[in-house]
Amino acid sequence: MRELFDRLSKEGEPGIRRLIAERMQEGVQLDFKQKGDPRKGGFDANDKKILAKAVSGFANSAGGLLVWGVNAEKGPDGIDCAQAPAAPIAQIDLFLSEATTLVGQLIQPRHDGIQLRSVPSASAPGSGYLLIYVQRSERRPHRSEASGQKQYFKRAGDSFFEMEHYDIEDAFKRFAVPDLRLTWRVDPIIRDGDGNTVCELVLQLKNVSEVTAKYPYLDLKGHIFGEIRSQPRFEYRQRQEGDWLCFVAMPDHVINPGTSSSVAEIRSGIVLRSYGLYELNNARQGRYLNLEYRLGCENTRQRSGRLDLPLEGLGAEVGEAEP
Repeated sequence: MRELFDRLSKEGEPGIRRLIAERMQEGVQLDFKQKGDPRKGGFDANDKKILAKAVSGFANSAGGLLVWGVNAEKGPDGIDCAQAPAAPIAQIDLFLSEATTLVGQLIQPRHDGIQLRSVPSASAPGSGYLLIYVQRSERRPHRSEASGQKQYFKRAGDSFFEMEHYDIEDAFKRFAVPDLRLTWRVDPIIRDGDGNTVCELVLQLKNVSEVTAKYPYLDLKGHIFGEIRSQPRFEYRQRQEGDWLCFVAMPDHVINPGTSSSVAEIRSGIVLRSYGLYELNNARQGRYLNLEYRLGCENTRQRSGRLDLPLEGLGAEVGEAEP
């Protein structure tokens, strides 16, 4: 479903309409919803229950994608699939803003593996659709905190169901696992004669869970403008495996909850100009980084994604790669 989330984000409304034309059916990882009153961008009580149930259910199951603004009721043929007409939501920016806040409030514990994107519609100015991608959670079970709906949900078939007592009991007995993210920071090195600061980019693994990460690793593949290496003080071994540049932590190195571990540094002429923006001295190469990555540690499933970073005019000292 991550691929569909990215594709719809890129294609926009034509992609939404294609789902309807192809009569896409709901499934374990795909759900369509209409807003109670699509003329208003604010969430009413029932909208909140729908959101909480979907996020709880997807997070507690295999993950999935919620497409808001599409009717998926059974048609005349009895098939439950995306149906015309589309139902874009007015004030989509307001709807996105409220949804972004609510996904952090409507389930417990919080789940960081949620991404939201709005898709503009040509039907009316300011209207559109909302895409909510929910990763399977390593901190499950998650409970809905919507008013009148203090329950745990799961996804089965094309519907959400309340979890049975044994489902909840089994989920709580799960072995908690770490959750690592790829982040970066820009470190100053020296100051030149023009008042600019020469910098380096440091790649890090950040532990956003409450469990210590043992035997962490990071694999990279793609374009790197400059020299990349792991310093002895970073406590990672560096090796090449085919197209992948691999960094593996020393046996006694761990990443404690809420902390970051520096893995490698990249030096290639990053300059912090006197007016406050990072730029590349030689920008002919285009993008500074265009990488695929894989990362993980003991007892976790491997996470993958991309780090696509232009340094021309970058105005930030820290950041996080996209999963």
